[in-house]
Amino acid sequence: HMKSIETFVLGMVQVNTYLLWNDDHVLVIDPGSKSLRLQEAIDKRNGIVDGIVLTHAHFDHIAGVDTLVNKYHCPLYMNDLDIPLLTDPQLNFSIGDPIIVHTKAQVLTPGEHTIGKFTFRYIDAPGHSEGCSMLLWDDHLFCGDVLFQGSIGRTDLATSSNTKMMQSLKYIKTMDPDLKVYPGHGPRTTLKDEFQWNPYLQF
Repeated sequence: HMKSIETFVLGMVQVNTYLLWNDDHVLVIDPGSKSLRLQEAIDKRNGIVDGIVLTHAHFDHIAGVDTLVNKYHCPLYMNDLDIPLLTDPQLNFSIGDPIIVHTKAQVLTPGEHTIGKFTFRYIDAPGHSEGCSMLLWDDHLFCGDVLFQGSIGRTDLATSSNTKMMQSLKYIKTMDPDLKVYPGHGPRTTLKDEFQWNPYLQF
């Protein structure tokens, strides 16, 4: 199997949208816009889209969902706790045009899942939003807005919780330091580096 990861920085707040490839199959994480660049990257490899997975449902991570679902006829998967955010621009923190997703989401529970050609672990990590989750594919951790290089996601939004964020960070500290970290914004990092340098993990 040829596995690879492509990163696209999309939308007005520069969200990282990830394409996970396994041969000609693709899993889309957090489509931040209906970006033609993103579609061209899939189409030029004749990609078969097995699904879209959300780390959470803030506006900047969901704006491209309906376009991709309509074009590729793929399912949308997410933590059920963030489903209300899809259709409520106040809860999803829409800046500018209100973002509403019409696609009906399928619920991803914590644990091992196989979607098409992709087997991964879906991990509860609330705090930034109630339904924040991380996706672990081999040694690649897609952590949404839980953890950034040198920082963490904000906890002052509609369904945020400081307490839950602390619990999520405690859990992250038990994970393998060799994991590669792919955050929702900003550069890639490793857990090892974050354990050492991230001020929010020094406890």
